[in-house]
Amino acid sequence: MKIKSSIFEEDKEEFSWDENALKSFKEIIKGQGIKCCMDDIFLLGILRARKYDMGRSLQLLKNYYDIRVQYPQYFKDLLPSKLEHALLLNVMQFLPKPDQNGRYVLIFEYGKWDTSVANGCEMFRVMMLFFDLQLNLHRSQEKKIVIIANAEGISISHFLQLTPSFLNSVTKVLFRDSYQARFSEIHFVNLNIVIKAILSIFIPLLPSKLRDRIHLHSDMSTLHKFIDPDCLPLELGGNLSSFDPTAANNMIKANEEYFRKNEEYVKLYEEQKNKNFSQGTFRYVSEEFQDEKAMKRLERTEENFKCYSHDPEAFLAAMNEGSECEITHF
Repeated sequence: MKIKSSIFEEDKEEFSWDENALKSFKEIIKGQGIKCCMDDIFLLGILRARKYDMGRSLQLLKNYYDIRVQYPQYFKDLLPSKLEHALLLNVMQFLPKPDQNGRYVLIFEYGKWDTSVANGCEMFRVMMLFFDLQLNLHRSQEKKIVIIANAEGISISHFLQLTPSFLNSVTKVLFRDSYQARFSEIHFVNLNIVIKAILSIFIPLLPSKLRDRIHLHSDMSTLHKFIDPDCLPLELGGNLSSFDPTAANNMIKANEEYFRKNEEYVKLYEEQKNKNFSQGTFRYVSEEFQDEKAMKRLERTEENFKCYSHDPEAFLAAMNEGSECEITHF
């Protein structure tokens, strides 16, 4: 699909792909009786995310749709027109030009998030609008994505929104083999006690390989070791103009029809899956990605959150008590 009102320049380098593999993948999907989006760029994102391994790619495709059926609170009516109030907060945007390594960069500004206007679920839905549109870019598929979360201005009101159960569902959607977007690095800057408390929930929920890609920065100089200042806005110590998501938001709103089609594909997939089940040709296998140890840790985190949700410092102390070093050293 061609993105309408795109803020991204056309790729100057050519990103090649295996046409025969794409054709074979389409045949496998049809043979499995799966009804879904069959656009080349969408399926290439699946294949590239699994290095053209057909079995793993097929499982990722199923997981992608199953998770959208499982979490209607995030994906039902996932339309710019339904989220304009949250978009207008100007919390996030992909920078229009890639960084020095050819990667597109998403910036999330916690300080601009007014929780009285949009709750955590709504902000995550906005983020999915940005990510879903990004799936249409060959560059994002090949070079991966960088996230920078600026915690300046984060407060208790944000902490109360980001409950353990909510963050667990977010990681299921984005990071546990249910989404074809790949993340090269995730950076957190301007750390304070609130973001540290949030990270004590978030980091242990991630797959181990992704934990290694999280970088915490006490000042911008360490961030600049990863992202050149020439590729960053002023707010992050960069040489670009100030953070301004206006054009990015307009791009999102211009692609309303794309998001409507996305939802139609989810419905089509679910209807066909149910039909296959009723006919005894059900071939979809759900996977549980959290082991017993992880589930017990999540239960403990929920208990601590109930006790200390209005005191991030006490919550962090409770989380650190007897925990592994991965969440104690910020």
